[in-house]
Amino acid sequence: MKEVLVLCTTWAPDYWEEDKSAPYKKKFLDIDIQHLKNNLPMAGIGVYKEHSSSSPCFIIVKEINENKQKKELQFHTSFISKMEGIPSSKFLDEVRASLPDLRDRLVFVISKEEILGVLDKLGVKPPPEWKKLLEEKKLLEEPWKDWVGKRFLDILEESISNAAYEDRVAEIFKALGFEVEQMGYKKEGEYPDGIIYSKDLDFAIIYDCKNKRDYFLDAKDKRAMINYVQKAKKKIKEQGISKVYFAFVAHSYETVENISNIEKETSTKGLLFTSEALLYLIFKKLSLGRSFLLADFEELVSNQIVNKEDIEKVWGK
Repeated sequence: MKEVLVLCTTWAPDYWEEDKSAPYKKKFLDIDIQHLKNNLPMAGIGVYKEHSSSSPCFIIVKEINENKQKKELQFHTSFISKMEGIPSSKFLDEVRASLPDLRDRLVFVISKEEILGVLDKLGVKPPPEWKKLLEEKKLLEEPWKDWVGKRFLDILEESISNAAYEDRVAEIFKALGFEVEQMGYKKEGEYPDGIIYSKDLDFAIIYDCKNKRDYFLDAKDKRAMINYVQKAKKKIKEQGISKVYFAFVAHSYETVENISNIEKETSTKGLLFTSEALLYLIFKKLSLGRSFLLADFEELVSNQIVNKEDIEKVWGK
């Protein structure tokens, strides 16, 4: 059953109108945190208690982290839109009329059916992006995806958090048979999101994740990758690995022109993975078994986007 997380605040009257990390003291919360984490990303509603005339906001709850030192939970949210013309006080009155036990709680969960009923009474039409999070997962349209577990399929969701996207990508590379050194958000400083190694086959790939659709490689990201490659190559060579490549991973790409500039600056070949291409590689490994060889992986290296057809040229249809 799909649910919606309601977060109430006494802070600024426009508090929910931007992406943020909202802290709440754990002692005031009476909710199953692990249950919520298992259902992220979640549809959420940001409500105002102090500034009750401010309109509630449709939000996406992307991550929930615990700060043990401060004894609080931090809800990482993204703003979608306001419930124009509806004050928070009216929204809360309608919720409490249906669910009186929720009175005075700062954070609570409400079922899909109950929240849609409240919104209907208020004459509010939820935005499509938000409502999509309340839809049950549909049967997979492409049979090959039946081979891939839900955890990996999550990387196709646009609402996945950046940290979760990085984690899934690292896990997929590991499942393919690579030794993975994950960095990114897990390591302070300027580092790529990870490096994958195949020491037996004498190659490594420095990669960076971009949790975006129609990703465009701008000057800033280009300089960052040049820096990552130049620094990491020395470390990789010291391990006795002679062949080094770089890669980006994104939902999709707008253009690939600037990758050639990185190749020239670093004397290193690169490639562009889409989220779906990584999943298709997992499918190939599972379906081919021992016939799937990492030794063939280098055939994917080009300065172009790797797609299903490219993978099929290497490992067959």
